[in-house]
Amino acid sequence: MKTKKICRTFVTSAVVGLLMLGPALAADKPPAAPAVPLTKATLETIEKLPLIFDGKTLDGWIQFHRNATNGIPGWVVKDGAMASTGADRGIIYTAKDYGHFRLLFNMRHLSGNHQAAVLFFGTRSQAGEKPLDALAGIQFQVPNGGHWDYRPGHNNKGGSEFTSPAKTRFDPKEWSQVEILVDAAKGTARMAVAQPVGTKAIENHSFKLPEAGKVGPIGWQIHNANLFDEYKDVRMEVNPTDDRLLTVEP
Repeated sequence: MKTKKICRTFVTSAVVGLLMLGPALAADKPPAAPAVPLTKATLETIEKLPLIFDGKTLDGWIQFHRNATNGIPGWVVKDGAMASTGADRGIIYTAKDYGHFRLLFNMRHLSGNHQAAVLFFGTRSQAGEKPLDALAGIQFQVPNGGHWDYRPGHNNKGGSEFTSPAKTRFDPKEWSQVEILVDAAKGTARMAVAQPVGTKAIENHSFKLPEAGKVGPIGWQIHNANLFDEYKDVRMEVNPTDDRLLTVEP
């Protein structure tokens, strides 16, 4: 009985000690650095880039999902954003092809068990044929990175061609500003993300594989049913002369 009493006393003391130590440990942890606003010059440069989604219609975009015969669209325009309906696995992609470009957009992932995903280096299917799964391209997951290689003969997570310069833990449910700089001739892509929108971004994902680069459509992927993502302020700079991520200011 005496031994049990001693054990109980020791455990109680340990718990009390940890509770008392908690605030001290928290006090020693430096607070998160506040987000730094982008400069006026950078914001003006972004605003001058043309929109490829006008916030009113899906003109210029093509959509397809695995259960498309049910008459439910995979994407709609909602409150000025391109919004997925959660219908099923599918994509929405540009009617035009791109090779060297800077893509900027704001996005949020409202719910579902897979991150929102951007596709590039895609392959356009022949007229009358359904699109290839994920455009048979390269996938970047937004906002925190992650990826997949959907090229024919691959369909895997790849290897050293994907890198993560920084690890981020942005809240997917909040709006993030994303910039992706792609060059098909070099087979490269770099991504930077900021939260909140309008602040300095962090480069958190990149890809480099010359043989993977190709001119083709770009798009958003819904990996599976019951995913609800939104995109707005989608801007494109074709053949950028400045080979740096604008939102990653020095």
